[in-house]
Amino acid sequence: MYVVDGNADSRGSLVCQLEAHGMTVVAFECAEDFIENYDEFRAGCLILELNLPRMNGLALQDFLNQRQIPLPLIFITSSRDVASAVTAIQNGAVDFLRKGPDISPLLNALSRVVRAIRIGRSDGWRRHPYAPPNYASDNGCVFLTKPAAQSRRT
Repeated sequence: MYVVDGNADSRGSLVCQLEAHGMTVVAFECAEDFIENYDEFRAGCLILELNLPRMNGLALQDFLNQRQIPLPLIFITSSRDVASAVTAIQNGAVDFLRKGPDISPLLNALSRVVRAIRIGRSDGWRRHPYAPPNYASDNGCVFLTKPAAQSRRT
């Protein structure tokens, strides 16, 4: 699981909550840090704040789409910007959620992503090419994997 959120408190809280649900999380403060450290061989999902320093969430989504990086993306934001929500969904985001103390909407969205990866289909994004065909996790949420025989492309 990747989390990109410019607010340290919000990012830290979300990471703790996701880890409490058994997920492995890698967090970043900004889009540029995510781009620099993204591991193309790790299947997962990107949880993304709309309002980030420098490159915003929609710009990062566009960057990923232009490079055809098949990473499911869920926006989670405090913004009430309906136009941005529509743009994000039209450009392939799995969901666009409001931040809040209850993360059950996010967990539900993540569950949809896991199911789609398991069965190899989805709405608006492709199955991650490195997701094992019969992958199943113990708790239904953790779906990060890295092929043992693959080496990092340069």
